[in-house]
Amino acid sequence: MQVRFFLWLMIVMLLTSCTSQTYPPIKRDEAIIGVVNIKEQSLSFIDYNTKQVMTTWQMKKPITKAALLPDGDTIVLFGQDMDEMIAYTLSTGTETRRWNVEKGITDVLVTERHLLVVNEKKGTVSIMTFDGKVKKVITTPPSPFSIVEDDKHRQWIVIHFKNGAISFIDQTTKRVTRTVDTLDSAVSGFVVPETNELWVGGHGSGATIQQEVYVHSLVDGRLLTRVRAETMPIQFVQTNEAIYALCHGSNMLYAFEPKTKRMMRSLDVGANPFAMTKAKSDLVIASYDSNELIFVDEKTFKQTNTVSVGHGPFYIFFRDAKGE
Repeated sequence: MQVRFFLWLMIVMLLTSCTSQTYPPIKRDEAIIGVVNIKEQSLSFIDYNTKQVMTTWQMKKPITKAALLPDGDTIVLFGQDMDEMIAYTLSTGTETRRWNVEKGITDVLVTERHLLVVNEKKGTVSIMTFDGKVKKVITTPPSPFSIVEDDKHRQWIVIHFKNGAISFIDQTTKRVTRTVDTLDSAVSGFVVPETNELWVGGHGSGATIQQEVYVHSLVDGRLLTRVRAETMPIQFVQTNEAIYALCHGSNMLYAFEPKTKRMMRSLDVGANPFAMTKAKSDLVIASYDSNELIFVDEKTFKQTNTVSVGHGPFYIFFRDAKGE
């Protein structure tokens, strides 16, 4: 009898440990902003229309970013110190799949059919299916950090954190075609198709703090100009109004005229802001030190709302309601 009891107990413990947690669902007909809070390892979801927190998922994993798939209902969570990627369906709050990866993932680009997974430690970009099957591994120069897509020229562009470099990958051959120098400790790139430009931002290195955006040609990679943006420009968004640069070293948001690069407006925003996204008529900014999302109207360039989220908001994404 005692043996049976212990066998039963072991089975229950095994089943419990294998059952993934279910979270409060996020309806597909709701426009939301998702926030990755890295200090507390959680995901906050904000109703875009009411500007209220809907729910927070406590993940208990060192996630740093989330990739929203084309169905608008699946997110893939990953982090630089994670050895797996995990997919969740928002509308049910359930885990749908997970797969093993090597630690070092810093960014994921979502295309129509694949994930392009950047591994800084390995120096690779892996092309994966949405369920984690690796189709191709592309070796890049050292320290790939982020990746953007340039559909106009059929290429992917990788920003390298160390040694100040940009590499260009041909989408057809899946090979690096050229590598050019850029600013030190670069972290992000932004494609401006109408001017054939790539805007690059970052931290700078050592005692040299980055005070400028580097603007490169999408055609041949050469440096075209530099745009003053103090201090540490790290994120970019473009609307019909302007190209916006978020600087987390100075807590400043700048608006630039795309063709002339003239600074049109500036706004002091947040406390150590780390991320920015466009949500309809708003620019939404993650204020890391104050644990807030800040909404800025793109037309008036004024702060309109502030929403408290989890500790350490580091990455944000916008998902519109289905049919809108």
